[in-house]
Amino acid sequence: MNIYYPLYKWLFDQAANNVSVPFKQIEAILGFGLPLSARTRPQWWKNDRKQLQCAAWIDAGFETRNLNLGKETVEFVKV
Repeated sequence: MNIYYPLYKWLFDQAANNVSVPFKQIEAILGFGLPLSARTRPQWWKNDRKQLQCAAWIDAGFETRNLNLGKETVEFVKV
């Protein structure tokens, strides 16, 4: 099972078409801390199905938008 499955499940259960989520909330959903690259590299949040973490939001029907590394937030938008 993908370690990012809890994020997939949480997003899949969302009724809203877009949700802005602080990194801390994502970490609480996952039950572990995000890697440093999630906080420093926008590419980590790229909508690229080949990335393990990305499969969680794409499979749930979302894409990432409005990434703010400074505020540590990301918006997931239904596609």
